[in-house]
Amino acid sequence: MLKFTKSLIASVVVFTAATQMPVIAEWENIDNVELNAGRQVFDRTNRQFNSTVSIKNNSGEDFIGPLRLLVSDSSMVLANPDGSNEEGVPYVVIPEGLGAGESARLQLSFELQRARLRFNLALQQEAEEESDWELVWSDEFDGDQVDETKWSFEENCWGGGNNEQQCYTNRLDNSVVADGLLTIIAKREDFTGPNNPNGDTNNLATLPYTSARLRTINKGDWTYGRFEISAKMPQGQGTWPAIWMLPTDYVYGGWAASGEIDIMEAVNLKAQSDASGAQEGDEENRIHGTLHYGRSWPGNVASGTDFSLPNGINPADGFHEYAIEWEDGEIRWYIDDIHYATQTSDGWYAQYVDEDGVLRDAEGSAPFNERFHMLINLAVGGNWAANVNETGIDESVFPQTMQVDYVRVYECSINPSNGQGCATIGENPEFVPGNTPPVLQDPDSDIGAGPVFDIFIDDLSDGLGFDGFNPDGTVVYNVTSEDGRGNVISLSQSGNVGNFFVNGSPGMDLSHFAEYGEISFDIKVVENNSDATALIKMDSGWPSVSDIRIELPSVGEWQTVTLKVADILANSNTFAPGNFADVAQIVNPFVFEPSGPVELMLDNIKYQYNLAGINEVVVFDEFDHPPYTLGQFVANGSVTMEQIDSGDSAQGQVKELTFNTNESVVFFQTQVDGTGATLKLDMTHLDTLEFDLYLVEDPRDLRNFTIKMDCGFPCGTGDVPIEAPPVGVWTSYSIPLADLVSHPGSNLDLASVDTPLVIFPSWGNQQGVVMQVDNVRVVGDGDDNNNVPIEVVVAEATTIFDDDLASEWSFFDCCGNAAVSFDTDGQRGQVIKVDFFGPSGTVSGLQASLPHNLNAVSQGTISFDLKLVSPSNFANAAYLVKFEGSDGSFYERELSASLEGMQPELGQWQTYTFNIADLAAGGLNIEKLRLIMAFPSWMNAQGAIYQLDNVVITP
Repeated sequence: MLKFTKSLIASVVVFTAATQMPVIAEWENIDNVELNAGRQVFDRTNRQFNSTVSIKNNSGEDFIGPLRLLVSDSSMVLANPDGSNEEGVPYVVIPEGLGAGESARLQLSFELQRARLRFNLALQQEAEEESDWELVWSDEFDGDQVDETKWSFEENCWGGGNNEQQCYTNRLDNSVVADGLLTIIAKREDFTGPNNPNGDTNNLATLPYTSARLRTINKGDWTYGRFEISAKMPQGQGTWPAIWMLPTDYVYGGWAASGEIDIMEAVNLKAQSDASGAQEGDEENRIHGTLHYGRSWPGNVASGTDFSLPNGINPADGFHEYAIEWEDGEIRWYIDDIHYATQTSDGWYAQYVDEDGVLRDAEGSAPFNERFHMLINLAVGGNWAANVNETGIDESVFPQTMQVDYVRVYECSINPSNGQGCATIGENPEFVPGNTPPVLQDPDSDIGAGPVFDIFIDDLSDGLGFDGFNPDGTVVYNVTSEDGRGNVISLSQSGNVGNFFVNGSPGMDLSHFAEYGEISFDIKVVENNSDATALIKMDSGWPSVSDIRIELPSVGEWQTVTLKVADILANSNTFAPGNFADVAQIVNPFVFEPSGPVELMLDNIKYQYNLAGINEVVVFDEFDHPPYTLGQFVANGSVTMEQIDSGDSAQGQVKELTFNTNESVVFFQTQVDGTGATLKLDMTHLDTLEFDLYLVEDPRDLRNFTIKMDCGFPCGTGDVPIEAPPVGVWTSYSIPLADLVSHPGSNLDLASVDTPLVIFPSWGNQQGVVMQVDNVRVVGDGDDNNNVPIEVVVAEATTIFDDDLASEWSFFDCCGNAAVSFDTDGQRGQVIKVDFFGPSGTVSGLQASLPHNLNAVSQGTISFDLKLVSPSNFANAAYLVKFEGSDGSFYERELSASLEGMQPELGQWQTYTFNIADLAAGGLNIEKLRLIMAFPSWMNAQGAIYQLDNVVITP
């Protein structure tokens, strides 16, 4: 990129006599420009002086940017420079230039000093016709092998974490340098290697393709610059070439909190296009430029766009230059010097967990303000490539090659530290808006933000203070230590008037707790000879107070008290009837006022959400009801979510969802807490999920829809199909929770629901659907005698399988690589057969529809008979047993860890018995048993077949 300039010289005096600025080799002062500085203004917030400078081009020629305004001989230090020249004079960059007769204004800020503000100004323009980008690293691939001073090979069969089907190797079979080119070759061949990204050979996998992935980590690491790669792409269904960048240091946490920059990705080039409006015979020709960021998986998000070359040119037909320009706060994408996309830091973010375990917003342009390295690879299949276009992998197109002519990295000579000032701006690039970061609770300013507002948990939360109304001097409080609890509040009232409270001046908005919130605290009465009671108050400034009276518990034992916020707010001030607290302006969120002499301790004071006793939980109706908000997950493409007026008086405000993707879900979910975890609430007393659905547009041939209720992945119902509503008609749905709990594959725990409704056009078939959702609620009938069961209590001998499965149990395979079915054995009659036919990892066995609580039989055993019919293809495969709970807890050992201590013998029925107490000691929550599985070790199961019989729990 070249900057063309004219040689112009001038100097301007502001406040003091002029001093000619030194002219350096690449810059010259500009003539015919008028510079004026406004009066200094003191900024009390930032403790600095500001002065606004006006710049006018009095010439008849354009001043081509970037320009820089030098600030010399200043009596105060310039606080906002973009850099300094070779003489150490600071300057501010004006990147856009200044047209003939045009004016511009900018603000200079100076650090506060005891001096009169004086400074000189000079406007400069580049004087030489040369690129501002300076080459700092390159590989032209002129040798006869990969230059390992610049590149390292990844060697693994990990599959990239998204089911890619290639092993990466460093063999000449998969990468070669010759004739000035790097050629990466993807081949159809079975290969075995580490099934992890670290190259740990203790765990191996076999995949059906090989390829190569090269990276520059710790050999080429950069923050900002221009990155150019000339390459020719492979073609065919299942190909996935990528030129991309990853963080070298992962400052903000694991992927993708520390970011990922995809310079170029393409999938299935020349396969049938599935782009919107594509016709039969249209070839896939899109490239993609994308950013990944946000939080560590699964809280990551992405934003980007695709682009097709003019005149139907396909990237697989020849070499093209792919590039990005990366500066602080902005990244731009190019192909063959066509600037096709821009993203800025207004649309990206990083949220990380600090050393105290609190989720924080990273500052500045994070995560794209740290050093990154480059990767070049050719993947095969995977969650993206194998699920679009013609789907799957076309084995017939392999081998395929990705060829690279050169890789060049440039630094912006104007501002190497931030990369700014060298931008190449094309005509009408797409601006990608990105994503808005979730709002986090700031413990210093967002006091009272949900979903849990901790007032005192071992210590008083930041921004709060202790106080009291103590006219007679009879109230004494302090923080003391209690064995087994840590710090607690000790409170003594020796009179009849006065109170203790926690103050949060100047006030806080707790209105989000008004519907489903409660105040919870622990209390231990030490002495109460007066049979005192207490008022618990919410105070927004006297007399605007609401209160509720409680009886104090018996002396000597800690008890937990919970009070509905709605119940407190419904009461007026006991001592000034007719006055109520303003929940949006609470000054004192917790007031404890004894009615007489008492001595007690308080602990764990907090506001939280609790649905107990509420028989209609409204999730959305006219507005989001806290703690519920609308969210989405999009694998690629986008979903536009809006709240709009439906135009229907019966519906009012609704959520409108527009699907520009085939791979997304939309959900109503609870807020996250300070650690990023969603809030889980007990819905066991409720009976029915209800919602209204309206289809605005649905162009699909197969109009299928899916819902789910989740309790934190992998806990949930799984996909539940619903009947499609007619287009243009509001349709109401009422789904019994019992049906969701009993849905095949469901492991929904109604005691810990965080996502009452996930709703979406079925995965893989969504493009073009526009729908509206309203009146989302979960309701109960008020009768706790007919609630949906949440567990099976095992109190006696229980047979899970003997000729047939118990009603609560079904077959299970995690990953579609094993077949579980009934079979007939000559000795045993009907048994269960598990056939591990697939090449990928899987675990298989039996799954309960409800967790089984084994507390009553904790001294008993679980046993089963197993016959190995066919061994694994892997001679060293270990045969494992795993007992897993619905909460994710598990016990996993080799089968030989049973009381019998035997390895499986081919063709022999053998009994395996495990003490339930040993399962608990080994990690299983025996109140939540959900899965009983036997399987060869991960990725080593193919070929194995076993039969199962007599699965029994014995007290």
